[in-house]
Amino acid sequence: MFKQRVLTALLLAPLALLAVFYLPLAGFAVFVSVAFTLGAWEWSGLCGLANRTMRAMYTGLTAVILLILYALQPVALQYLFADTLTLTLIIAGVVWWLLAVILVLSYPRSQVFWGQRDWLKALLGWLTLVPAWSAIVFVRGLDYQQAEFTGAWLLFGLLGLVWAADIGGYIIGKPFGKHKLLPKVSPGKTLEGMLGGMAFVLLMVSAVGYWQGWPADIGYWYLAAIGLAALSVFGDLTESMFKRAAGKKDSGAFLPGHGGILDRIDSLTATAPLYALLLALFGGFN
Repeated sequence: MFKQRVLTALLLAPLALLAVFYLPLAGFAVFVSVAFTLGAWEWSGLCGLANRTMRAMYTGLTAVILLILYALQPVALQYLFADTLTLTLIIAGVVWWLLAVILVLSYPRSQVFWGQRDWLKALLGWLTLVPAWSAIVFVRGLDYQQAEFTGAWLLFGLLGLVWAADIGGYIIGKPFGKHKLLPKVSPGKTLEGMLGGMAFVLLMVSAVGYWQGWPADIGYWYLAAIGLAALSVFGDLTESMFKRAAGKKDSGAFLPGHGGILDRIDSLTATAPLYALLLALFGGFN
């Protein structure tokens, strides 16, 4: 299982980076849309749509939503506040993930509000996927006319943060994890693993800060990184909560050793909207 997990990761990481840096904006949007549409198929299995026809309809409708957004959202948007649709979606994503943190912390009591409402779980699936899609496409297109790879490097920073939190959590949590974080949600998550992931993220920020000559606003980088790293953990925990409610171990079986697509992008869907909003507010793009 571990060997299979490593081999899959060694294939996925370069594929993601090739898409980020070398696909044109339109091709990149299609790449992300395919991944998120597969994620929608998996989510349909978590929200009570046991009938394959209903699951296909949910997945197809998700694809249509992303297609409409692709037609309406500028793929190279320099200033977030210049486009009401993109801004609304990203803020909706940030609000949803703040609510998701509360739902996770109060689980299983929170299940009373959403556990028996399949339509609500389907809606929460769109709140998970659609704002994240919009945020990722927005970040990749930042400053595209002036510098083609600015958005790619910014998106690489987000991926690096998520990967650092995941790797640090595994490396520290696996041998040293003693205190369960939220055992009713995910028995495997430990406090030590979460702190290990944050430590790896701070090391990554320090390396970038050193490479950039320690910018004056490096303190804000650290604060943002800590917040995003914590949110990445709750992205994982939120999916675990829905899987537990649905009686599933993995969201799907698309990726050998990793489970499903959602199991790989849950932290990314949680952090992308906030990351995009922080870039819009403090990134100097205007």
